[in-house]
Amino acid sequence: MQIGSRKIEWKDGMVGLAFIVVLYFTLPQFGVNPYFILLTLMTIVEWVTKFILPWIVLYWAIRWVKHVESK
Repeated sequence: MQIGSRKIEWKDGMVGLAFIVVLYFTLPQFGVNPYFILLTLMTIVEWVTKFILPWIVLYWAIRWVKHVESK
């Protein structure tokens, strides 16, 4: 199986959605606030898009420019 070439089937999406819903309702039973987890994930995504992704794009842009110049 090749990674990235397979489309997500609707059954897989439904299983994932069911898993998230079950976690949302069972986490408070263990003393975990699901809202806190959601905010933490949003903060991580924000931080990655602000600080990590620009450096990755810059790295690949520099490699592309060097490749174009070498031709």
